Amino acid sequence: MESSDHNAELVDEHRSQLIQRVTMVMPIADELLAEGMIHKEMYSNISAARTDEDKMRELFKALHSGGNKVKSAFLSTLRENEPNLVQDLEFHIKQGDQQANKSTATLKYKEFIRGEYATVQEYNSLPGEHVKLDDRYTEPLIIQKHRQQREREEEIRSRGQNFHHVMGQRDSEAYKSTKVERLFDPDEHGDILRIVILQGHSGTGKSFTSQKIMSDWAFGRLYEDQFDLVFHLRCKELNQATGRKSLMDLLNYDQSSSSMIKQVLHESPERVLFLVDGFDELKFSLDVPKDSLPRDPWTQCSPEVTLSGLIRQQILPKSFLLVTTRSTALDKLIGVVKHPVRYAEILGFSEKGVKVYFEKFFKQKQHSHQAYDSVRENETLFTACFIPVICWIICTVYREQFDEGTEMIQSLETTTSIFVEFVATLLKHHCQDLGQSALTILQGLGKLAEKGMEEQQVLFDHDSVSQTVSDPSKVPFLCKFLQKKRVSQTTMYSFMHLSFQEFFTALSYMSLGDEEAQGKVRELLSKVRRGLLHFHLLPIVQFLFGILNKEVAKRLEEKHISCSQGIWTQLKHFILEVIEKGKEDQIVRRTMLLFTFHCLYELHADDFVKEAMETYTDINMSGSPLKKTDCWVLMYCLQHCKSIECLELSGCNLTAENMKILLPALQKCKALVLQVDDLADDDLDGLLTALGEGKSLELDLRNTNFSDEKVQDLLVALTKHKTRKVKIGVKSITSNTADKFMSLISKAHGVLDLIKLHSCGNVALSVQLQKDGVRAPQIVLWLKVPEMKMICDSIRTSGYSLTGVKLRVWRVADEGPFLYPTKKCRLTLHIDGPLRCGVGREGQQSALSSIEMSLYGVNVFDWRRIHQLRQTLEHNPEWDEHADELISLLHSQTSLEDIGLFVSRLTERCAVSVIRLSHACSNLKDIILQVNGFLLEEGIHCLRESKRRPDCQLLLLGRRCRKLADQCSEEKDKRLSCNDNVLLALHGESFIEIVLRHGKESGIDDTWNGNEINIDDMWNGNEINIADMWNGNENNSDGTWNENESNRPRDDIKCKGCCVVG
Repeated sequence: MESSDHNAELVDEHRSQLIQRVTMVMPIADELLAEGMIHKEMYSNISAARTDEDKMRELFKALHSGGNKVKSAFLSTLRENEPNLVQDLEFHIKQGDQQANKSTATLKYKEFIRGEYATVQEYNSLPGEHVKLDDRYTEPLIIQKHRQQREREEEIRSRGQNFHHVMGQRDSEAYKSTKVERLFDPDEHGDILRIVILQGHSGTGKSFTSQKIMSDWAFGRLYEDQFDLVFHLRCKELNQATGRKSLMDLLNYDQSSSSMIKQVLHESPERVLFLVDGFDELKFSLDVPKDSLPRDPWTQCSPEVTLSGLIRQQILPKSFLLVTTRSTALDKLIGVVKHPVRYAEILGFSEKGVKVYFEKFFKQKQHSHQAYDSVRENETLFTACFIPVICWIICTVYREQFDEGTEMIQSLETTTSIFVEFVATLLKHHCQDLGQSALTILQGLGKLAEKGMEEQQVLFDHDSVSQTVSDPSKVPFLCKFLQKKRVSQTTMYSFMHLSFQEFFTALSYMSLGDEEAQGKVRELLSKVRRGLLHFHLLPIVQFLFGILNKEVAKRLEEKHISCSQGIWTQLKHFILEVIEKGKEDQIVRRTMLLFTFHCLYELHADDFVKEAMETYTDINMSGSPLKKTDCWVLMYCLQHCKSIECLELSGCNLTAENMKILLPALQKCKALVLQVDDLADDDLDGLLTALGEGKSLELDLRNTNFSDEKVQDLLVALTKHKTRKVKIGVKSITSNTADKFMSLISKAHGVLDLIKLHSCGNVALSVQLQKDGVRAPQIVLWLKVPEMKMICDSIRTSGYSLTGVKLRVWRVADEGPFLYPTKKCRLTLHIDGPLRCGVGREGQQSALSSIEMSLYGVNVFDWRRIHQLRQTLEHNPEWDEHADELISLLHSQTSLEDIGLFVSRLTERCAVSVIRLSHACSNLKDIILQVNGFLLEEGIHCLRESKRRPDCQLLLLGRRCRKLADQCSEEKDKRLSCNDNVLLALHGESFIEIVLRHGKESGIDDTWNGNEINIDDMWNGNEINIADMWNGNENNSDGTWNENESNRPRDDIKCKGCCVVG
């Protein structure tokens, strides 16, 4: 019955094929009629049908009416009449059953793999603890290009943001960056390479990547269309294999999948990937004679022979192979693997990868952001985060602190402690049969690191390494790579990064005998004292302080490394000496103060830190950019001060967030100089609370945007202090603000030197106040014109007079800027760009960039026309009729006594305009032309030959080419050595030229940006005393430039200082 049912199912299942393929229809119908299986009427219908397919359709009607018995009889008759057709159908049926069984077995294997690889244990996991693989795995940066020596040095030496910028460059097509899913894609020639070597340094994520490959394949996310089977062979586990093993014996799989695996290996090995993980960890050699290798996956041999057969592709040569290894074992692998191979290298995490890892590690976004932002500010740790193990250590430390509710200022341990944990982790989990103690390894690494630091060397040849490290290929802290050298190769080594080389150098001193260690440290500190040439040794000193930290010292004692008391005494005296010297020497303070605080933070010995900080009365950090980590360090040190006479934090790039870290320390200060950027209204309340009352203050809050209400709160709060200088950024102000502004000035009379309100205005007013003959504060207002008028009205009604008025105008409305009535005003009209810079925003130089003049009494300008001309002249490189017209508008200013013009080039047309101006303004005594580019000979000649007023003196500053022909005139020529920076002075018939800087020294574009000569000082006679130039007979000086141009100096002229020639 079962057979009848089975035959009937087969007939029904293949109905369409039978209708199309059966040709012996009538002989089959004859037999069925003879056996009484179909009726004569049905037989007649079959016979009447025209084609075989139509006859089969009629026959199937008879089969359906007869049931399974008739269908079974039909199949028996068909087998006799068309045996090949039935055999073909049964073969495909059998294949389908086998495929179904294979699919079922494959699914079971994938389910087994998913269970094996879904979770991972961390280094500190307790029994039963694990985390999901997907919650930890972060895609690493993988490249396929061998780097040159300079590129490797760049990676090793760069730090912080520069390092991650370099890593970003590596993540590009130029370095053939790739991803795991593309490792088996065709190469640039279209060939698919069956063997991939994935190398990387210890802790960069090779094994984690292997586990991720297995998991993603099992979940159908990776290589689904490429490989039916993927096997993971851990070399660490293969070391434990004994006896004779076939490849099948070495594979890790569910036994229920055994038949399916054998079938796939036998029938489609090209659909199989073997992942050999940790080649460097193999204890045995794969150097086996080729004729001893097995040729199939079922032959049993010793484990090393079997594995050698797989890697050398004697077993399953059509299969694919991915081998991971440390760089130190790459040469051994290359010696046994079958070529060609694809080379790829895991570099670790990119900057984006670090951020993603932190986001995955912490469940709360707030914690991940806090942790990442904090580490990002620590240059050394942020650099080291390219190593995934370092990321894990740092995140683990943070998580413990977050769980305990510790403040962020306490949340990160010292940099040294993180490095110590990293070394301990690698020694425990990444070292296989080193055959020597951890102390011996660390001593050897320390000697190598110290030698490199002395010679400022980060790459080492094999001979140098072998002198200190007995078996460098097994040491996880070294990186090994091959470098082309002419027609051969050379083996080179390095530490993972320069920071690790610095750390091992410091650690090496602690592993020496006491006397030798003290001698080494004494020599180190002696070099550091010599100054800048040895500043590359400062990180070693900082690590030494970190190693002396009590908690770190305890951890090192586990590795039999003890800290010398003699070293501690030397370091203590050294840091106290640096502190004292910094109080007297500004250079030492600027270069060593922040370093000193970092050393004290690494040490974390409260008693000594208190002793060191009590020597400070004033702390000046001005000019030293402070990152968040620096602020933590500074706060830790400042909290050990009893009081602070004066704390200066100007030019430190302090943000509102970083300022909050320092707020407790601000309360201790009696005097404070503070500059903070991007301070919001909400941040101001905390700052005012921390300031308290009665402090001597200098506040620079100009890069803020306070509301009017908060500006008023700040002005009121400042009346409770001895405020000397204050700069405030505002959105807008009201009359109430103007009143409180004047209230502060009145109450701080005699103390306040400067107060500045800064907004988005295009007019800036600077005035010096006086009242009753007593000097009052200088006021600088950079506001909208109505707001500026409001302040000036308050000044007038308060009884103050204005002196030293300076007005700078950028963009003016038709009615012009607000001009407060005054006897004298210094007016600067900016045509294009900032003062003393002729380069516009788009890089195009304007012929006339600004005008600076002193005005007396009532002055009337055609501001509407000035505004029109300014728009025309902006970015205009040529001195044309519009520049002439603008200068001519000044002819009516009869009170004009001095003027400064900032131009791109001195042309003849420019010179003509200047001469006309001098004749039009009879009171004009001084004209200064600052030229951003060249003083062209046509312009100089025009000035010298023109009839000038004898009482008007003219100064020109710019570049002058000393070639006699083909003279330089374009912007691109400015840096050529034939061009001198010069000062030309014309007074009456006299002409003087001063060489300020010779050609090879004159390639600085900002010579005239206030660095060389300040135009304001010229008016006051501070920089150059013009009158002195005209005393004596200028034409009698040696080497003078007279009318004969051939006497001008050539390229071989020598000068040891400024030259005065006439």
